Amino acid sequence: MEDDGLLMNFEMGGGDVVEPSKNRKTKVAGGRWKDRRKLQLKLLGRGRNDKNSGAVTGSNTTAISNKKRNIGGGGDDVPKFSGGGFHKKAKFQESGGEFGGKNNSYVSSLFHANDKSGTLKPTTTKDDDDTKHSPSNAPLTDSTSFEGLGINNKLNTHLTEYLRLKTPTRIQQAVIPNFLGAQRDLFVKAQTGSGKTLSFLLPILHQLMQERVSRDSGVFAIVLTPTRELATQIHGVLESLVRCHHSIVPGIVIGGEKKKSEKARIRKGVNVLIGTPGRLADHLENTSALDISQLRWLVLDEGDRLVDLGFEETITKITDEITKKSKIMDSLNQWPSFPTRRVNVLCSATIQDNVKKLGSIILNKPQMINIEGNDDTDHGTVSFDDDGPTEDIHTFTTAPDQLVQSVVVVPPKLRLVTLSALLKKLSSGLEDNDEASRSLVFFSCSDSVDFHFNVFTRGGKRFKKVKGEDKVEYVAVDPEEDDKGDKDEPSLMSAPILGTDTVVFKLHGSLTQQARTSTLQSLIKNHSKAKHAILLCTDVASRGLDLPNITNVIEYDPPFSVEDHLHRIGRSARVGKSGSASLFLLPGSEEGYVDGKLRSVHPNEGSLKIVSYEGILKDGFSLTSDSKVSKHNREGNWDTHATTYHLDIERWLLEDQTQHEKASNAFISHIRAYTTHLSSERAYFNVKLLHLGHLAKSFGLREAPKKLGKGAGSHKSGDDGTTKQKKEDPRKKMLRMAKMAVASGSSEFNY
Repeated sequence: MEDDGLLMNFEMGGGDVVEPSKNRKTKVAGGRWKDRRKLQLKLLGRGRNDKNSGAVTGSNTTAISNKKRNIGGGGDDVPKFSGGGFHKKAKFQESGGEFGGKNNSYVSSLFHANDKSGTLKPTTTKDDDDTKHSPSNAPLTDSTSFEGLGINNKLNTHLTEYLRLKTPTRIQQAVIPNFLGAQRDLFVKAQTGSGKTLSFLLPILHQLMQERVSRDSGVFAIVLTPTRELATQIHGVLESLVRCHHSIVPGIVIGGEKKKSEKARIRKGVNVLIGTPGRLADHLENTSALDISQLRWLVLDEGDRLVDLGFEETITKITDEITKKSKIMDSLNQWPSFPTRRVNVLCSATIQDNVKKLGSIILNKPQMINIEGNDDTDHGTVSFDDDGPTEDIHTFTTAPDQLVQSVVVVPPKLRLVTLSALLKKLSSGLEDNDEASRSLVFFSCSDSVDFHFNVFTRGGKRFKKVKGEDKVEYVAVDPEEDDKGDKDEPSLMSAPILGTDTVVFKLHGSLTQQARTSTLQSLIKNHSKAKHAILLCTDVASRGLDLPNITNVIEYDPPFSVEDHLHRIGRSARVGKSGSASLFLLPGSEEGYVDGKLRSVHPNEGSLKIVSYEGILKDGFSLTSDSKVSKHNREGNWDTHATTYHLDIERWLLEDQTQHEKASNAFISHIRAYTTHLSSERAYFNVKLLHLGHLAKSFGLREAPKKLGKGAGSHKSGDDGTTKQKKEDPRKKMLRMAKMAVASGSSEFNY
């Protein structure tokens, strides 16, 4: 007789006892899979010995407001797990009420008993006082002056009386005399924030002021930079210097600006030209009014980044064009104070093989000026020959001595709430400060910047530019009244979630050049009048930018190399000022990055410390005595507040499909960027070791996006005529994702 498909239900409790059979597998059919599985386990003798007829006990039924925080197991309301045993993820019930959700909905808990908090032990200091070190990039305190280095009296007076620069820094003391003296190429290596810009601008201006230079004289100096922001900054410094000698005209050519306007300025006449390689090469080829026949100085700032971005061929093309059009030998009598040959200068805080190669192409037997910290023995020069330096030199410089570097080992689930707590802590207690404070947060990709900007500015106000009678002001506009806002997303908004007097900016290469320029100007001039400004950015802001009052630098995503780390943290602790930096790492292999790489660039005792993420969460989400209870600052335990804060973000993403899509794109871009870490650092940053589900939760997602690998691989037709996707080889998939991330990183600078 064939089975007719009928199912007979048997009650297993309270009646006859069914003897379990552990030696054979009992088949159970019909009903829900969960019920079948429970019955099958019970028949095999592996069912739970619960007192309440299979009711779930432990942390799963504990209300979120009553559940205890218990990392590492133990406690009455948290299940205890034996070492190495399988366990279910801790979950809590998400009910209606303040979250507006459905009853009987369960989501994974932010805190659970098996959190891995890392093996690095937090650094302990006496009375919480950090070890103090003398600034290594501060102006000199001895009798050295700019005039004593050879700068003319007119320029020296302008520096001391109008720009308030009394004494030079160590790198300026070393470079300026060598620049003014012998006519030989220079390779300059020094810490970030040590004053390299003035070290090459001042000698150029000093020598230009010795002759009767005018607009019609042509271009005498060119400065190449890797980013538009750095070019704009150097141009601004140059404009402030030439106010004492108006006949010298500076100019700038960068991508993103109108070439027609740049050509008009070039036709009027320029003496010192600042630019990015791509746009300069374009003008050399297509702008006949650009006269470089008398070029005497060529400066390549941040040479390592120029090579990383693939400008080596473009720079070679530029130098060949300059050499071909040079008429220096025909006009030696016209400009007797100028060098009789072109002087090339290459500046970099790090020296790698690719930079040495660039130096061998551009520089002709250069003299190297190497400044390391406060040690006078490092203040010297190293000669080059055709094969490179004639003696060993350090590949990397070190971080400024006065900068305090913190490392926070955070489980992947808690990354977002830990960052929020840290920013909330930095934003608190600023009411009594007269000077505004600024913080930089670095991300690995522009999609991640956009997502976190939207997270922190929820409920915030957009700032609009209003032209007054005397000046331009930025005024906050309520969302209800902002019906005539810009079509593009704002790059500046208030952040009530982080603080009542806090604003958040964003900066990355996917923004228009006008938005990038406006963002930096608003940040520098503090148009919003906020006490705390936070800039969320990619590495486009890591090179050479001298932003005022940067007290904190947060590397939310690890740097792609040690030199990137040095340049990121170099935005703080500049020219002798104090500063702090924080680096987020995941538990496990990433912790080896501290001893493997970081300690070599933070050699001073007390300059590198390990900080507990729990302490940051407590400071950010605990309710102090003078705090007011609000939507994002409630009474109760700090872990309850953190969970509520994160759950609110998850709910927001589920309700807004557009924001959910941005969160998914940010997560995917983050994973792709993670695959581009150097092979030498792959032991610390291996994408195969990431827990994608937990990491997705830090983007407000309740599961990793399914389309992470979608669209990859070839397709073939099945027997039914449908198209089936062929599984992609894991190695090819990893390589493809890495290439996509590299392409995205290169387009970040939009040349």
